[in-house]
Amino acid sequence: MKMNKRLFHRTALATAIGVSWLASGLGTAHAQQTFKLTIASSHPTTLPWVGLMSTLFVPEVNKRVEALGKGYKIEWKEAYGGQLYKMNATLSSVGEGIADVGWVFANLESAKMPLTQYATVTPFATGDVRMLLEVANEMNEKVPALKAEWDRNNLVFLGASGVDTYHLFTKTPISTYADLSGKKISAPGAVGAWLRGSGAVAVDGSLTSYYTDIQTGVSEGTISIATGILPNKIYEVAPYVTTVDIGALYNGGMAMNKDTFAKMPPEVQKIIKDVGLEYSKALGNTLMQRYESALKSIQTQGASQSVPVKVAPMAPGEREKWANTMPNIAADWVKANANRGPSAQIVKTYMEELRKRGAKPVRDWDKGL
Repeated sequence: MKMNKRLFHRTALATAIGVSWLASGLGTAHAQQTFKLTIASSHPTTLPWVGLMSTLFVPEVNKRVEALGKGYKIEWKEAYGGQLYKMNATLSSVGEGIADVGWVFANLESAKMPLTQYATVTPFATGDVRMLLEVANEMNEKVPALKAEWDRNNLVFLGASGVDTYHLFTKTPISTYADLSGKKISAPGAVGAWLRGSGAVAVDGSLTSYYTDIQTGVSEGTISIATGILPNKIYEVAPYVTTVDIGALYNGGMAMNKDTFAKMPPEVQKIIKDVGLEYSKALGNTLMQRYESALKSIQTQGASQSVPVKVAPMAPGEREKWANTMPNIAADWVKANANRGPSAQIVKTYMEELRKRGAKPVRDWDKGL
């Protein structure tokens, strides 16, 4: 009987010590907690702002979560290329939880994110997409009205996306600003506003329609990006490339469903946000590299197909004439959005932040606001 009592006391003591160790975090293993997340996009992984979601964001988040050593694990379901939703539903699909993380095409969401459109009304500001994304990331964090637009749509902003600088791709040479007059130029949405005052006619369309539109005479060229012109082979029907450097464009970014984000442990939330910004930085570098190689490839591929692509800058002074002849589309935008938030201050902040980083905008869109 005595032996049984001793055994009982030893067992009880060992159990108490074990519980104490676990409570103080000294247990040998943590309970596994798995989070199942869906990451998606309307566009394919061939586009760098989508590709980096798969090649950088997902594995880097996994690596850092595992390194916490707390037993957390994320199981990802990756659904890119429009598997879950198309480009006109990127905002609502992430906001409603169809995807937990996704790329949001903010440029198509002017009704729900009006203040986020500031970069579209300030062309000729900078061709450096790395600088542009750095400023966009900072503004989304520090400007309450911009942060609120993501929040209102049940989203947590993770990292900005954009595209390389815009040029002219046309059937016939364009050397001067006056050469645009009377031309039909494929330039959808906000890009069409850049033709105001030129005498050119903006034609709606997209990268997937430009080739046929130019080939059939619906338009005579396009304002577009080299990284989009190359894979769609639009240089075959628009072999004259006029490098105007109208500017890189901030077009949205990667975001996470707010409800899903709230369920993550604080340390996992921090990892997701940190890696989101690293995704954006990597995207800027990738876009600059692809832009430079795309311009070269347009010429070499054109030559191999017996299409003599000619790349030339706009005549001296003509880029400045274009920028300064255009109506003040930034002032018009500020006035139209004054009741939605501090639109004037947003344009001022954007232009000031670019100048701080060494940008030399052709036109001071913030002047007089």
